[in-house]
Amino acid sequence: MATSFITRVKFRLWKLKHHLDPAEREWQKAWPLINSIEGFFTVDQAKWLFKTARSLPGGSNLVEVGSFKGRSTCCLAFGCQRNRKRVFAIDPFDGGPDLPTRDSFQEFSQNIARCGLSDHVQPIVGLSVEAAKTWSKPIQLLFIDGSHRYEDVLADFGAFFPHVVPGGIVVFHDVNDDWPGVKRAWQEIIRDQLESIGDCDTMAYGRKPAARGAGSI
Repeated sequence: MATSFITRVKFRLWKLKHHLDPAEREWQKAWPLINSIEGFFTVDQAKWLFKTARSLPGGSNLVEVGSFKGRSTCCLAFGCQRNRKRVFAIDPFDGGPDLPTRDSFQEFSQNIARCGLSDHVQPIVGLSVEAAKTWSKPIQLLFIDGSHRYEDVLADFGAFFPHVVPGGIVVFHDVNDDWPGVKRAWQEIIRDQLESIGDCDTMAYGRKPAARGAGSI
């Protein structure tokens, strides 16, 4: 009797698992790998990045300013696996002004490879404002999590926002009282240049408005 009950429960769990939508199945497989990487993202934030990246059209370019050891990079890149999308991860990989000085590039590269995401991630080692000087690709998603100083947040936004396509998504991490520079930049300058504003924990996001008569992603 007990064995029969356990068998029925196992079958129902198996059936539930296999009836999840494809995005949820992919997420359930990706999350343990993502969660093993050192970083500062909650499960809700990680899942939001993954699903948002997954929803973008094939061939999309995703730019991440601030990658550290690749936790958020992998959230985005797992969402790029279904078609020809790529994450450009821009970071000096030296800790920057907000973390202790340390070389994180080796760990970043190892984490990307261990997750099987090397084909979807292009690291760019250097300062974001320098990388922006020669940037020429359209951007469908811009994720900014670099220096949290007010002037630097605005500089990152100003450098890459012109390349974001109409309807493209712009996301900021740490928009809260713990990081007043990010919060101030978002509230005073950035949010007014976006539409469809939303948030997920300490992330804030919006879309670049489409020019009148123009299409979007």
